[in-house]
Amino acid sequence: MSIDPNKFTSYQKNLGERLKSIRESNGYSLTDLASLCDLEKTAISRIENGRTNITFKTAIVLCTALKIELKDFFDISINQDL
Repeated sequence: MSIDPNKFTSYQKNLGERLKSIRESNGYSLTDLASLCDLEKTAISRIENGRTNITFKTAIVLCTALKIELKDFFDISINQDL
């Protein structure tokens, strides 16, 4: 089974928007979160803008820094049209 590339891009952008919203609600700048996660600020920016695919390891690091559950971070329905 394959995923329509346009839908995949939509899911990726949706996840990035979710990350940005959570980051901002915690009062973190890109620089703050990058420092907490030992990631480049540009890497987080690319995730937030849906320009890169997130790895499982990076998701765990981000969720740990943001004090959220991994399941809550990935709370996206793939059965709905985005």
